[in-house]
Amino acid sequence: MYDESIKAKNLGDIYRTIYYEGPCSRQYLASHLGLSLPTVTNNLNQLKTKGLIYNAGSFKSTGGRKANMLSYIPNARFSVGMDITKNHLSIVIINLESKIIASKRMRILFEDKDEYYHFAAEELEHMITKNSIPKDLLLGVGISLPVIVGEDQKSVSYATVIQVSGGIYPRMKKHIPYPFLLFNDANSGGLAEGWISPSSKNEVYLSLSSSVGGATINGRDISIGNNCRASEFGHMTIVPNGRKCYCGQYGCLNAYCSAKLLANMTNGDLKHFFEELEGNKGFQDFFDEYLNYLAIAVNNLRMCYDCDVILGGNVGAYMTDYIDILREKAVALNPYEQDASYIRACHYKTEAAAAGAALYYVNQFVLSV
Repeated sequence: MYDESIKAKNLGDIYRTIYYEGPCSRQYLASHLGLSLPTVTNNLNQLKTKGLIYNAGSFKSTGGRKANMLSYIPNARFSVGMDITKNHLSIVIINLESKIIASKRMRILFEDKDEYYHFAAEELEHMITKNSIPKDLLLGVGISLPVIVGEDQKSVSYATVIQVSGGIYPRMKKHIPYPFLLFNDANSGGLAEGWISPSSKNEVYLSLSSSVGGATINGRDISIGNNCRASEFGHMTIVPNGRKCYCGQYGCLNAYCSAKLLANMTNGDLKHFFEELEGNKGFQDFFDEYLNYLAIAVNNLRMCYDCDVILGGNVGAYMTDYIDILREKAVALNPYEQDASYIRACHYKTEAAAAGAALYYVNQFVLSV
């Protein structure tokens, strides 16, 4: 039994080294993991038989025989992510490379009813079939929602943006024939950012969508807090006794930096707001005020966490062109720094929450090999 556990560990360690570090040589794997070349070779052959790795060419010669480059196969497994919002449903399929290979976004009003979940399941099946995804290679389905998800990832402990009953998981299970779990949308978006550019330092993700949320990123992991409510930045009070938030309190960040505030200027079309922004003085003044509040929030996060702040969600996707303006506003509030390069726009411009929910199953697979 001991020998079998060691063999399993060696196999997993070799695969994860190739997965996380990129193409590796047999010699590097042996040296890095402290294994003999025959042990490495035997495990590499097993991984090839399982369809998980392949020879991707050769490294440059250092004077002797060129070493083979061993890489993981991105399409060895697939995962699905769903993002459910009040007015939209998004579905993405990703591979082990965390690359979105198919996506679809539909405008549909959420209802906690069998008819809605049946529709979502049908769209899921259609997408799997259309993209020729072998079902035996499908790891699972991550479902992102604007709610606080319980530790079991099958229950909802708090929901106001959408109305959800306590029996949402068994109701979904009647229609979805794959393993699936529930995830908070902002945490999922943060996880997607953590995976696309993992850092050895902590980072904060501020999701600026129809509701404001966030995530604390530790490499490829998310901190969820003792009560699964960590990083609920949208309910930080930034204006005492200010505007009313949907939660019932007053002065929450959500009431000042929600994407809806900008989208409402153009009949709910956020893209149109940014298209018209440059030539519209009224829009410019409104956006400047929006950035003032956003700078307060970002500075507060910097003071609390002393780490980089990533702007994500629907507004984050447009912030690259305005990041310098926001940085200037944040610097004016910061007693320690005159450089706000710690603020940056997200990498995932669309479907971050859906992709992040799907990544849970990719991570579980990589850890289980």
